[in-house]
Amino acid sequence: MKNTRYLLAVPAAIAMVISLSACTDNPANSSASSNESTNGGTVQTVKANIANDTCTTDPAKIPAGKVAFEIANNGTTPNEFEVLTENKLQIVSEKENIGPGTTAHMTTALKEGTYYTGCKPNMVGNFVGLAQLDVIPGENVEVAKDVQAAEDHAISNYTSYVKDQTGQLVSATQEFTKAYIAGDDQKAKTLYPLARQHYERIEPTAESFGIKEGGDLDVALDARVQDLSADAHKKPTDPEVLKGWTGWHRIEADLFTDDSAGYKFDTDEDRKRAADELNENTQKLYDLVYGKIDGAKGKFKLELSDVATGASSLLEEVATSKIVGEEETFSHTDTYDFKANVEGAEVAYGNVADLVKDKDPKLAEKIESKFESVKSLINEQSTGKDEGGNTLFKDYSQIAAVQKDAGEAPKDSDYTDLQRKFSDAVNALGEPLSKIAGTILH
Repeated sequence: MKNTRYLLAVPAAIAMVISLSACTDNPANSSASSNESTNGGTVQTVKANIANDTCTTDPAKIPAGKVAFEIANNGTTPNEFEVLTENKLQIVSEKENIGPGTTAHMTTALKEGTYYTGCKPNMVGNFVGLAQLDVIPGENVEVAKDVQAAEDHAISNYTSYVKDQTGQLVSATQEFTKAYIAGDDQKAKTLYPLARQHYERIEPTAESFGIKEGGDLDVALDARVQDLSADAHKKPTDPEVLKGWTGWHRIEADLFTDDSAGYKFDTDEDRKRAADELNENTQKLYDLVYGKIDGAKGKFKLELSDVATGASSLLEEVATSKIVGEEETFSHTDTYDFKANVEGAEVAYGNVADLVKDKDPKLAEKIESKFESVKSLINEQSTGKDEGGNTLFKDYSQIAAVQKDAGEAPKDSDYTDLQRKFSDAVNALGEPLSKIAGTILH
């Protein structure tokens, strides 16, 4: 799942704050001068200064509209900078893995309201330096009718895409769990990555998949044991960690490992319970996006910023975690996820492509070229198609140094040549995608 940090209570057994990798905006990287005026309105610059035990921002009050965060990490460890809603539970924007001695940029748009900024050294634990950021009424940015219509159309189209993929996810999950419960493990292993692709395509909006808290459905469906165990300061196979672990990857661990790994369910009833829970939560997701139930923020609704940052956030997810095989630790079906993530990113970009072309045609040209490079690399890993026409891929561990048994991820120096090509291509695509938000938001 996409790397997002939520302040959520771990279900039942692990009664502590967790920071989970799920899905949220990893908004655009963009350099912007202070209060720079653009045809999309004035860009307000907020400087964030990170040290090991502090996280300050200046100014603390800005007008509503586009805002560029200039984030300097003067500490000695990698850090994460986040913008949270007033309840400090929902992430509005975040920038992860800001290295010591480096400066990162993050551009988004903020409406009038109260927000909080804060940092997480090493991307784990409680926030450091939570500080209030007040967004007051801003200038009225005049938006031409045709531009507004194009923006509305982009949001509407992308929302329909999310609904369509969720609908397909429900039926694909039911088919997968039917084989799993029946003990047809070979069929279940085949169906696992194919069904998950529907979810991987819509990961940019997973932060919106919340019933009680933003993203809690994403956590229930797609949590990784690495994150749960890190937050609980326990081993991945600790009974308390396993008790609070639900969703796709819990079943993956049971399905793709042997008894010695420590992830097998004890009984068929345990298997069925996990499968039933996955189906129930997937149905909740369907009901949420189709407006049958309300979520943490009321009716499911996407904004232009969700679409504008969706493509880059997906690619950042691939670049920061999936390249090392962290997503599919037990099945090594990561290439399926890559393909789905890139497809989802291409759809998100496609919905705002005309807006980008209108503002910066060279940026659009670069994005489209880089998409082709990444897709070409992925397609080269195909082993053919199944009877249903689904594209099949090599086991990721055959082409890359991967994370094994939820242990430490391989270092960059361990990458295979092909893995490095993937990393380079994904980063090359992520860079122009990260400029979309700064180009079209206002």
